[in-house]
Amino acid sequence: MVLNAHTDPMTEEQRKETKRLCDAADIPDKSGELLTRSGAQQMIEELRRKAAEQRA
Repeated sequence: MVLNAHTDPMTEEQRKETKRLCDAADIPDKSGELLTRSGAQQMIEELRRKAAEQRA
């Protein structure tokens, strides 16, 4: 994951999805981190796995 990315920052949609998934996985909100779009997508995929584990 690339932090402090100012040239290709995550989209607002990615930020909202990250916040929603953090809530679903019962982990601290990571939507405020400065990520690239690709870094955000990696985090979203990881959070989706964690959220699925919480439901199982």
